[in-house]
Amino acid sequence: MIKYRIITDSSCGITVQEGEKLNVTILPLTLLYMGKEYKDGIDIKTDDFYQLLFSKEGQMDFPKTSMVSPLEFSKIYEECLAKGEIPIVLPISSSLSATYQSACIAKEAFGDKKIYVIDTKTALGALKVLILALTSKSFNTITDLLDEINYLLQHIRFYAVPLTLEYLYRGGRLSKTSALLGNLLNLKPILTVDNNTGKVLPLAKVRGIKHAYLKINDFIKENPIDFNYPLDFGYSSDIKNANELKSYLSDDITIYTMTQISPVVGAHVGPNACAIFYICKK
Repeated sequence: MIKYRIITDSSCGITVQEGEKLNVTILPLTLLYMGKEYKDGIDIKTDDFYQLLFSKEGQMDFPKTSMVSPLEFSKIYEECLAKGEIPIVLPISSSLSATYQSACIAKEAFGDKKIYVIDTKTALGALKVLILALTSKSFNTITDLLDEINYLLQHIRFYAVPLTLEYLYRGGRLSKTSALLGNLLNLKPILTVDNNTGKVLPLAKVRGIKHAYLKINDFIKENPIDFNYPLDFGYSSDIKNANELKSYLSDDITIYTMTQISPVVGAHVGPNACAIFYICKK
């Protein structure tokens, strides 16, 4: 069996402590907010960050994200190689962060050493599902591992719904007119991350949150869940929204995790957003 170490960033929702148990290294992204820097999940708890962001004072600013630096990647590459581990880097989509490019820059200094940096073209709980699926297995060769990663990335499904469009507008992902009109009409977009481009895309727009949950259920019927793999529900500020989404889905969903969405993306979807992440059979 090969000896390897998965390296990822904090957007996946796996804590540093959880990562240690899985032999997965979690490198924190940096949040720049109201004149201060926070290491995601280290300097400030996710709940505390959301309380700041969604407060009246928080509306005066919008957070920015700084990538994991090449130096941080270099340090963990050295550590892995010294232990005889092959570094496997699975960061947030390159379309959402420069962390992938940073990992590639760090790799160049190690010449022909076996270091694999893969653009996952996904994020959040989808990245968590990928990592949990990989760490539950052993692999005889690096080819077996890479083939499994490729299979999982092609079969990951990601459906999310924000309760308000205000934060998509504030994050520059929606025009002010579209946000105002959408909120006025109570429109809820179903968001996904495209498996080919790694970009956040709207799949549909429906009126009302309950219809959004029902629409997600329709998408899941078209792309059935493979229960041989992990499944995760995500939420930003309130877990009850993830529980409500689950209540609209199949009764077959009995084994799953619930993860608070990293502020890196949660800042864009706003309070009370929720999502489901899984591996599909197709």
